[in-house]
Amino acid sequence: MQWCVNCATGSNGWSRRQFFSALGQAALATALLPRSGAAYSLIDEADDVKIGREADPQILKQFGYYDSPDLQNYIAQIGLLAASSGDSRFNFQFKVVDQAYVNAFALPGGFIYVTRGILAEMNDEAQLAGVLGHEITHVNSRHGAKLLTKAFGAQLATLVGLGAAAAAGGGQAAAGVAMISNHLTNYILLGYGRDYELEADEVGLRRAHRAGYDPRRMVTFLRDLRRWELLQGQSTYHGFEATHPDTAIRIAKGDTMATLLVSEGGPLEVKADNYKAHLDQLKYGETKEQLRLRVYTVKDGDTLASIARDEMGDEGRRFQLASLNGLRDDAALTPGSRLKFVVKNAPGSGLDLTIEEKK
Repeated sequence: MQWCVNCATGSNGWSRRQFFSALGQAALATALLPRSGAAYSLIDEADDVKIGREADPQILKQFGYYDSPDLQNYIAQIGLLAASSGDSRFNFQFKVVDQAYVNAFALPGGFIYVTRGILAEMNDEAQLAGVLGHEITHVNSRHGAKLLTKAFGAQLATLVGLGAAAAAGGGQAAAGVAMISNHLTNYILLGYGRDYELEADEVGLRRAHRAGYDPRRMVTFLRDLRRWELLQGQSTYHGFEATHPDTAIRIAKGDTMATLLVSEGGPLEVKADNYKAHLDQLKYGETKEQLRLRVYTVKDGDTLASIARDEMGDEGRRFQLASLNGLRDDAALTPGSRLKFVVKNAPGSGLDLTIEEKK
């Protein structure tokens, strides 16, 4: 995986050789576990933190840290609220990365990332809390460590040989290193498999609800993403591909859980307007397209068509406006509420610079 394969020899963390030597030893230990040993982890929580801490700079280098202190602080605030709503084994960090695609993912040890692309598609704090609660659960339940343990047991001979070859400096381990690296990276970016994704959905919804949010909004978000995927023929949020073709089951279970949680009572905050206010000027789509989200406050007499005409230059774009805000194209608007829409950057505005580009 990238957080290990890219570690440089002589750094304060694990080198490639050290890591795969550890893999070989872990694989040997796995052989001694009972048949149910796949539920255990051969990597402890301190190792989780070390892995995450060393991987974090690599993730930010690869994906880019999104240059918006206010947005970064806001996402961290909601994330820490969700993390504090239940037991936690780690000190969590939440960061927005400069990627247009729709995803959120987590490294071991409490490092959680959301793309600007997924933020653009969400419509309220309740949805954000649900997504962050899902990722928090992956970390707190140590799904990555458990999957590593399970993988070691299934590939004992290969991993023992690979670990020994890497530790001895053997040059023939390179192909195996690449294979294992790609295999483990999929856990982080594409999902942890059906059972762990269902667990993260359930516990994540509980966390969002305990934090005071309406859990039904997360289910709405998953439905919207799935509908978009079917129309576009593309995979978006991680875990959908991992559970395919059972996404409908996953969403149905989430709907049932959300209904049960609502029946328990308690606050059901949505906070759509507050959420959208933080998205003003958010970069939208690929950087080369030079698009931004703008946020509009609805006035008396406004309609989707009139806003599309006055703010977007084309009344026909009311369909895009409705879709982006999770509304019907004939929806009645409430004065004072906020809507997001997409515009082209003004020439010379300088708003399309990220931290990496400014350097």
